[in-house]
Amino acid sequence: MGASDPPRILSVEDNPDTRLLLEHTLQGDYDITLASSVEEALDHMAAESFDLLLLDINLSEKDGGVELLRTIRDRESLDDTPAVAVTAFAMPGDRDDFLQKGFDEYLGKPFTRDRLVDTIEDALSAT
Repeated sequence: MGASDPPRILSVEDNPDTRLLLEHTLQGDYDITLASSVEEALDHMAAESFDLLLLDINLSEKDGGVELLRTIRDRESLDDTPAVAVTAFAMPGDRDDFLQKGFDEYLGKPFTRDRLVDTIEDALSAT
């Protein structure tokens, strides 16, 4: 990645409205790739590298974001890619729970553009 290249982000989100929002919000500042399923995400990751993962926790299939992250972390070449849990679960303690499961940051829904970008930047700067 050259100094002027935007960070490459893979967003895994099964809700089409949220995917559109993420794409619209992040394009220009980031090189965003969107996946709607675990399988699609793994295909993208096999073909290209990313600087950050935005993983929806409550994917409609049985393997949600937590299982996807576990699969990713088990692959040696991907084990240090920072990951952000994106979720509507916003109970006290959820953030710590997701961090213990291997995520680097946590973003609750609904979120503002500023909160999204701040969370992405925090995760990227931690690497």
